[in-house]
Amino acid sequence: MENNEKRAIIAILITVLLIAGYTYFFNPYGDTSKNKTAPAVKNSTVQLKESHKQKILKGVNAVNIHNKQLKSAYNKKKQLITVETDEYTAHISNLDGSLESLMLKKYVFHKHRVELINSQGNYHTLESVFQSKDVENLEQSHIYHANNGNIKIDKKHPSGTLILTKTDGNIKIVKKYTFKNNSYAMNLSINVYRDGKKVNEIFSLYAGPNLGDLEAGRYSHLGAVALVKNKIKKDEKIPQDSGDINWIALESKYFCFAFLPYNKNSIIAGSTNADKDHYIYANFVTPSTVTIFGGPKSKPIMHSVDHHLSRIIRFGMFGFIGKPLLYVLNMLYSILGNYGLAIIVLTFFIRLLFYPLSFKSFKSMKEMSKLQPKLKELKNRYKGKPDQLNKATMELYKQHKVNPFGGCLPVIIQIPVFFALYNVLLNAIELRGAPFYFWIVDLSAKDPYYILPIIMGATMYLQQKLTPTTMDPSQAKIMAFLPLIFTVMFLSFPSGLVIYWATNNILTIIQQVFIDSKILKAKEKNA
Repeated sequence: MENNEKRAIIAILITVLLIAGYTYFFNPYGDTSKNKTAPAVKNSTVQLKESHKQKILKGVNAVNIHNKQLKSAYNKKKQLITVETDEYTAHISNLDGSLESLMLKKYVFHKHRVELINSQGNYHTLESVFQSKDVENLEQSHIYHANNGNIKIDKKHPSGTLILTKTDGNIKIVKKYTFKNNSYAMNLSINVYRDGKKVNEIFSLYAGPNLGDLEAGRYSHLGAVALVKNKIKKDEKIPQDSGDINWIALESKYFCFAFLPYNKNSIIAGSTNADKDHYIYANFVTPSTVTIFGGPKSKPIMHSVDHHLSRIIRFGMFGFIGKPLLYVLNMLYSILGNYGLAIIVLTFFIRLLFYPLSFKSFKSMKEMSKLQPKLKELKNRYKGKPDQLNKATMELYKQHKVNPFGGCLPVIIQIPVFFALYNVLLNAIELRGAPFYFWIVDLSAKDPYYILPIIMGATMYLQQKLTPTTMDPSQAKIMAFLPLIFTVMFLSFPSGLVIYWATNNILTIIQQVFIDSKILKAKEKNA
């Protein structure tokens, strides 16, 4: 086997490895198995009390013990206040004003509505911890009284407030939730009064553990993420108790729960891991308000939330290409009403965009194929004389104006677009639960009957047979296994991605058979 032929096979094998390994090493969220326990929390700009630090360092067990000791007498008085909007149903505890449950109405996971927050045990999301001992004792030993009962927010009542108050006579804590319809964001204000006057009290707000165990998998990040000085940081890379954080969130593949500053540019916040669970917290001084977002990672939905929260939507190293592709995909969906059809049309537009490069590649391979008899003559003539063979080969290419790399370069240029679209189809929430036709009920999930991967493999095999080749029969037999390898790889890929690849193969076949061949024959005839 000659060096050029070896290079061709090596190049194809590398392409296979790239596709198989890209998501593992370069996916936008990272392999969750690489998450490490966060380092001990450093001293904050806002000095936290020791029990607060122990909550962070020791994790859930310490929190549960802490709460059980102080709240056991009041657990019997526990009541949940229900807040219902068109987007979610929230349950807020009268014990500590925390968010015990947040169920998203418009999203389903395993045939049930997505429960983004599902507090278990005695540790609750939006639980507050005060630095002052007497304020914290009040927080742990009294229940909140609500200004009203359950709240229903809809088109007729587009906004609403829930005011929770607890007092021991001298100290009073007031928590005020503000809700809006058609929004996944809410505001939480906390005030502390001593003898009827507002005072400054240091406190922290928590969220966790995790996010309802949603979409767990190798290719999705489950944990903490923050925008720090306009850069995305994850887990242990998030600076602890930093005042440079624009927002901080717990995220799953398609959803997030975030703390954002209210009327400010940043918050003092941090994250930690404990017993393999993820937590985020933010530090404040009363009176203070924080904006909270709990919902899907969708740019149109996040658009109304400030501080660039939509940056949490990431499509890997080629995200600058992926985001425009997603925009076009959504635009096509608004016209066609089906994301499967939108993927097919988008694939057609991509093929149209790269048609000049594809034609150039096909033409180059065709010309290389025609030169094979002469190249074989040169190999026989200069057998055992590699320097003379290379020189004669390059002269032959120059004489016939053939670029031996002309078939590869156009393909290489298209690789960033492929990987960008790959990440969009793999991670965009728009495809989550989106049906196509017949048995494909979720474009973000694999084909349950593996019909699409088989079609994709068959079209790839046919495309391979129609593509001009410079390989000898033995090498061609080796490459015949490539469609089989890709078929096995794509068995677990999202249906939307398989539709893209199969459509791309079909369009390539049409291009080669009915367009490129006729154009080249016409040019040869004119010549």
